[in-house]
Amino acid sequence: MLKKKKFLFVFRILITLAILFALFKLVPYKKIIEVFKDSNKTYLVFAGLTFSSCFFLAAGRWQLLLSALGVKISFREVFYAFFSGLFFNLFFPSFVAGDVFRSLSISHCHGSKKKVASSVLMDRYSGTVGLVLIVLISYLLGRNILPDPRVLVAIAVISAGSLFLSLAIFNRAFFLFLTKVFRKNPKIEEKIISFHDQLYFFKKKPGVFLGSLVFSLLIQLLVPISFFLTARAFGVTLSILYFLILVPIIMVIALIPITIAGAGTREASSVYFFSLIGISKSIGLGISLFNLILSVFLGILGGILYVGIYHRWLQSHSSGAGS
Repeated sequence: MLKKKKFLFVFRILITLAILFALFKLVPYKKIIEVFKDSNKTYLVFAGLTFSSCFFLAAGRWQLLLSALGVKISFREVFYAFFSGLFFNLFFPSFVAGDVFRSLSISHCHGSKKKVASSVLMDRYSGTVGLVLIVLISYLLGRNILPDPRVLVAIAVISAGSLFLSLAIFNRAFFLFLTKVFRKNPKIEEKIISFHDQLYFFKKKPGVFLGSLVFSLLIQLLVPISFFLTARAFGVTLSILYFLILVPIIMVIALIPITIAGAGTREASSVYFFSLIGISKSIGLGISLFNLILSVFLGILGGILYVGIYHRWLQSHSSGAGS
């Protein structure tokens, strides 16, 4: 099992490097340097601040969900766990590592493993619903400016995935139908059903989910706005509607767990989808690379926070529990 995990990790690193290598063969790095050199730095600063604010909102959303489940926790501790998790996202596929880390760290201090895990899953689900709502509303408003069928297909796939998750979480009969796969292993089936009971709690408390959805809508608005501001920095003057439609699609593709922290898949999809609206490959790649730079920067800050503060916090809690 350990060898398999190491192989998958190395494989994903190679895939990430291969995609980035292909992109830089397609777009010479000198052009990327020129794009950044000639950019409006004020727009880049505002783009960075806008993107960073999303993570503070995401931490607030998670605190809301934890509190609803009876896990009383300060925003400071949620902030420590959430931002420390960003560091671990830099080394593993997609954003799963950060979610696992924050689940384990909070449950380590407060117990309630199932509640904490369900809060993370609901946190992600709420974000997905917010993303789908933003892209659907934006597409309805801008369908005349972006009638490309490839975009419509991508939106349809994302919407179908969100509908499937909604049924699995909130429709008991549909969920039990899915668990038939585990009938040969009753223990696993029982654990999955028990975990689902925690998620089903949010159906009984729609106000909590609506509150988290408000956070999600703000986040899913700010991410395209940060891309829009970056594009403005590079001289692109297109309507923000284009970014409200395309950026959610790009971010979903980046979540596919085949590369490290979405690097490579995010850049390739950015170049592809932005080219549909007339943005050159060099600028499309530059926009995505700036988002990657921001993600890495925030991840490094999260690592510093973990080493300097949160790791000691967890150790002191362990010492207190032991005594």
